[in-house]
Amino acid sequence: MANIHLFLRNKLRGISVVTLIRHEIEGWLFMLTSPFPGLIGFLLRYITGKLLFKSAHGMQWIQPKVIFVDAYKIHIGSNVAINSNTYINGVGGVEIQDYVLIGSNVTISSGKHPIDGRHPEVIERQVIPLKITLCKGVWIGSGAVIMPGITLGAGSIIGANAIVTKDTLPNSINVGIPARCIGFRE
Repeated sequence: MANIHLFLRNKLRGISVVTLIRHEIEGWLFMLTSPFPGLIGFLLRYITGKLLFKSAHGMQWIQPKVIFVDAYKIHIGSNVAINSNTYINGVGGVEIQDYVLIGSNVTISSGKHPIDGRHPEVIERQVIPLKITLCKGVWIGSGAVIMPGITLGAGSIIGANAIVTKDTLPNSINVGIPARCIGFRE
């Protein structure tokens, strides 16, 4: 029991009671609305997003089983589609501008774990928040990973299963691990 107490104390260090309550409410609301298919599910997730996101403009089409963490730090524009099994962690802030399409099984995580030195263990360290920006008209293919602190330039395309470790240029086509530019949209 002492190990559990120590683990929780380290993980919750610096987190306010208000933030803990917000995480609980957010987690429950998204979990309850996530599995519903069709129009009813769309409407439930739309309303939940309007309540929990930092800002949500226009329409967002959020498929079932999308996971949001720290939704109150996520800005979502209009005409945005997010497909199933995508994970978006807003700890460092996430801005999703208008007309963004996010494929299924995409990971967008705006927090970085510091790894310098051997002690304390990585799990005991505070996450470093780094904002992610998905500019207007971005398309992210299925299974892609967007690393913390990245800006995807307007109109850029990220290929399926790419891992984006640096900013992309507007209208660029990026594929691979790590993602690299292979051309531009004309």
